[in-house]
Amino acid sequence: MDPSLVKPLTLIALVAIVLRLGLVVHRRSGADKPIHGGALSQVMNFLSGLCFVAILPTVCLSVLILHPEALRFAGITWHPILFIVVALGLGSFVFALLHAIIERAPLQRAQQEAAAADARGWTEADAKTSGL
Repeated sequence: MDPSLVKPLTLIALVAIVLRLGLVVHRRSGADKPIHGGALSQVMNFLSGLCFVAILPTVCLSVLILHPEALRFAGITWHPILFIVVALGLGSFVFALLHAIIERAPLQRAQQEAAAADARGWTEADAKTSGL
């Protein structure tokens, strides 16, 4: 294999791995706890999960394949991978915070509706549709 193709192929593999893992996390998150905030809330949830799951594959592929060159900063040797990991972690936090802000009001409405349904008790229609 041509050595000049290693980095582009590694980056393509990284993007594919991260997108797949992000999709799995997003679907599982939605299955565990439904999202009530609409499309924007769904996007923020997906981006938060995507940034979070991107950290480990980025580190592994960078260390194993890309071998980032050392960078001198404040008299200490830093690898660019540290900046990427911190950026992904902060991105995950920011997107999770935005998701929580967007999701707050719709979630409260859904909880109030569920509480109202519980308060009214078991109706005849519920008994007929329950299958018991």
